[in-house]
Amino acid sequence: MTSDATEVLTLEELAALLKISETTAYALVRTGELPGRKVGREWRFLRSRVLDWLAQAGQEETGMEHGVVQRDELGGEFKVEDGREYVAMWLPISRAEKAAHLDKAAREGVNVSELVADYLKAWAEA
Repeated sequence: MTSDATEVLTLEELAALLKISETTAYALVRTGELPGRKVGREWRFLRSRVLDWLAQAGQEETGMEHGVVQRDELGGEFKVEDGREYVAMWLPISRAEKAAHLDKAAREGVNVSELVADYLKAWAEA
């Protein structure tokens, strides 16, 4: 017996899994929207990839497109990767000032991520 990760589906099984017609499934495959591979004259699909595709489509519909930087309702930027949300922070400095700070940190062997983390901890405690 194969695990879900390696289970290979035919076009007919794919349509049954997605609860759509074979014609609709074939149309999704032909446009490249749905991940699959042609083996000889037949299409084959990994169940796990199909389920990942379906989950990603659900994220896109809710504005949570995987791996793409998006704006939230407050104007901030974020992206979602591997089920985790990452937010961007804006600093009130120019790009030239940022570059100078990063160069200085590199010369002095300072971990910039630790500086940011310390700043955020102090800010949260205030």
